[in-house]
Amino acid sequence: EVVCLLIKFGKAVVTRDDGRIALGTLGALCEQVYLNSQQYEVILVSAGAFGLGRQRLKHRKLVNSSFADLQKPQIELDGKACTAVGQNSLMALYDSLFSQLDVTSAQLIVTDNDFRDKDFRKQLNETVRSLLSLRVVPIFNENDTVSTMKAPHD
Repeated sequence: EVVCLLIKFGKAVVTRDDGRIALGTLGALCEQVYLNSQQYEVILVSAGAFGLGRQRLKHRKLVNSSFADLQKPQIELDGKACTAVGQNSLMALYDSLFSQLDVTSAQLIVTDNDFRDKDFRKQLNETVRSLLSLRVVPIFNENDTVSTMKAPHD
């Protein structure tokens, strides 16, 4: 009988106190996932898209601002925009870390509303089972960019 592990990398695990990605921690966790995937099927649930996106957008804003612009009060970045930018970066980071271990991962973005649909749940189940049978690590994240629920970073 195959055992499936569901592992959550929460915000406190994947980000540092300053909001930036905890790269060393994330790399070590990916190694643990790799070791566990030798015996078990592994599914990840990951946070971190918002923090990574905010970091990238703040850097972009800083680079593109004049000195005068930087003296003005700074407007907080939109959380959904940060998450949209960060999701791509987060998955690229996972892909890079896992590829060093010869592990393939897949991105699955969902919302609470998705699970209310029976057909969606069936299709998602089939997709996850297919990925696991191929020894691919599915990585779930809530689609905060379109979710109507209040995001934890707001």
